[in-house]
Amino acid sequence: MELLGKVVASNVSDGLQNLAITDEMGNTWNLKAPLEETFKLNYIYKFQCNKVIKERVSYTIESYLSIDNLDVAEQDEILRRFFPASPLTLQESIEIIESYLNQIQNEIIKKITEVILLEAKEKFYIYPAATRMHHAYVGGLAYHAIGMLRLAKSFLENYPYLKADYVYAGIILHDFGKIKELTGVEATEYTVDGQLLGHLVIGALEVNRVAIQLGFQNTKEVRSLLHMLISHHGQPQYGAAKRPMTPEAVALWYIDTIDSKFRALGEELNKTEVDHFTDTIGVLDKVKIYKE
Repeated sequence: MELLGKVVASNVSDGLQNLAITDEMGNTWNLKAPLEETFKLNYIYKFQCNKVIKERVSYTIESYLSIDNLDVAEQDEILRRFFPASPLTLQESIEIIESYLNQIQNEIIKKITEVILLEAKEKFYIYPAATRMHHAYVGGLAYHAIGMLRLAKSFLENYPYLKADYVYAGIILHDFGKIKELTGVEATEYTVDGQLLGHLVIGALEVNRVAIQLGFQNTKEVRSLLHMLISHHGQPQYGAAKRPMTPEAVALWYIDTIDSKFRALGEELNKTEVDHFTDTIGVLDKVKIYKE
């Protein structure tokens, strides 16, 4: 029997691991595995099992496969069965991001952004943008970038002194470090690099690495992109290494702030009854918002 399920509990008895597995319908299954096998709690696996009938029905595991070994489309499809997800499909997200990437005219800016996007494509389109504060779901990282890109289009129309190439590239790249800052969708946690360096620094290091690889080091374009990445949290108390000091860096900071706060607000309003207050919203300084 094949079973697709998430490991929700584990204990040991009679020299075997007893795994509690929930399938996509919420049903619980009891699977037994040798002690030497390792399974992560809240991770999804494909199991091949044999049915065992004793005092109660259980199943022994013949073989198993982590979904990390599947292609990105299949990973995305499976993850969406078990976890909250972006309202956009994987393909829609890819097409939208690439449509903005194709609008970048500057060769240096475009090539750096293309290479970084290509190297981390699978994770970028599946990862959440956070553990809980905003866009904390399957595809949240890309959906956050898309929300920002759509806001940026109006910013550029209203403030024509802003350079579109920097704004679009900065948005696509600004949270790329989260691919190394977070462990992924399943049981999302901060990695050691995430805790010690943070995604602003990790992202800037990636841009610098690719710039050197392409022979673009020491260019004004790279310097400006690096500044945008390390300053996009705006203030040192929020993790920025520098305050934004170019028009595009300031725009990135505010667009990021608007999308993260308003998306979190929308998600809370969806869970709130009319004429009631939301729960406290972390990204809005822990205030409650009234739904009229």
